[in-house]
Parts: sequence; structure tokens; C-alpha cells
Amino acid sequence: MGMIMSKKAMTRLLHAILCIGALIAAGIFFGAVPLYGQYMAQTAAPEFAYAYVPCLLWAWAFALPLFLAVIPAWRVVSSISDARGAFCRANVRALRQIAYLAFADGVIFPLGMLIVAFMGAGAPGLTVLVTPAVIFACAAAGIAALCLSCLVAEAAALREENDLTI
Repeated sequence: MGMIMSKKAMTRLLHAILCIGALIAAGIFFGAVPLYGQYMAQTAAPEFAYAYVPCLLWAWAFALPLFLAVIPAWRVVSSISDARGAFCRANVRALRQIAYLAFADGVIFPLGMLIVAFMGAGAPGLTVLVTPAVIFACAAAGIAALCLSCLVAEAAALREENDLTI
């Protein structure tokens, strides 16, 4: 038999993963993206310098649901070692929030891509390859979170029913 992780250790590990992921995303969206945009605007493609601020705002608008999803994800992870357990109505709501935020990102990305294209700064190859992939990833994450919320809802209902029976 393999070593089984305690609920507290699992919670700490998942909290660490959430923190590291948020820090990496912050580094990308608030560090690398602005620096790359400045490089493009000043050196590589100065003819598209007018698109720097709109593209940066679009990147930050895309990042907002990602960062907002950390809050309900933190609550779900925290509930693993909580006395009430992970199968509760609060986690159903949190997982639905995560799903809606993922779906919001699936809308924000192509809208931003359209705006950039109308500004004349879009790259057709990037649009054709990246946009469907991002939409798919957002939809997949949203659907997975919704499915998990349904499973957690069923488990919470069974748990409540069981608690009433005893």
C-alpha cells in the first residue's frame, strides 16, 4: 500500500499550488506581458505602438477572472481539512463561481481578439490558432467545474440525508 496523504497535508499542498499558480500568473500578466508589449511597441513593431494600451487592458481583463477564481478555489481547498468536509453546499456554489469565471474568460478572449483585429493590429495566424484553443480550454475548465459542482451537490444531499437518518 502506498503512503496516504493526510487531509491537512493535502490542503497545505493545494494552497501552495494555488499560491504558486497565482504568483506565476501575476508575473506573466503584470510583468512579462507589459515588458513584451513595450519591447514590441518600441523596437520590434513600432507601427503597432498604438495597440499597446488596448492589448494590455485586454490581457488584464482576461486575467481578472483567473485571479477572481482563486478565491472560491481557496475556499474549496480549505474545506478538505475542515470539519464539515468538502461535500457541502458552499463548495457547490464555489465550483459554480469558478465555472462562470472560466466561461467569462472564454468570452473575454475572443472579444479582445476582435477588438485588436478591428484596430488593424491582429495577426490572422495567431487569431486562427490561439483563439479556438483558448475558448476550448475555458469551456473545458468551466464544464469540468460545473460537473464537479453537480457531483458535490449530490454528495452533499446524500450526506445531509444520512445525517438526518442517524
